[in-house]
Amino acid sequence: MININIKKISWKIFLIFWNICAIIGLVVGVYFLYIVFDDKGYCLSSQHGVWDNEQKICRYDCIKWDKERGCVKEDQLRDNEK
Repeated sequence: MININIKKISWKIFLIFWNICAIIGLVVGVYFLYIVFDDKGYCLSSQHGVWDNEQKICRYDCIKWDKERGCVKEDQLRDNEK
């Protein structure tokens, strides 16, 4: 009788541990997939580009992207300073 209770308790502890590991694994997997398939983040971090929200591409000819002006190039920034 005591042996059966120990098996039941140990099985419940194992299932709790297994579920916690499964949830952690699922969260890590989803985060990994988000990082891999996030084009905007990849453009900004690894490619050193600017993300164009209208065309959904990574641009390398812009210094920054503005909602009003769109692609802001280095020449335009110099003209604004003068």
